[in-house]
Amino acid sequence: MRNIVEETVVRHRVVSIVCDCCKKQFSDDMDLQEFICYYNTGGYGSVWGDGTVMSLELCQDCGKKLLGEFIQFHDVEA
Repeated sequence: MRNIVEETVVRHRVVSIVCDCCKKQFSDDMDLQEFICYYNTGGYGSVWGDGTVMSLELCQDCGKKLLGEFIQFHDVEA
């Protein structure tokens, strides 16, 4: 005999992101997938502070403008 229980599942979905640089809000899926999202926690001796939680979200235009000269591009290997 099967005993069945009804469950409610809560799902979280990003519907928009505001760029931390230009402050524009983006909600189009194509724009959202191109965001540069960085999350980190400062470690022991970090210049940011030990245990400091930090995040940065940049749209593709701001990412290119601010980081473009430092980004390295690689061929995808099959």
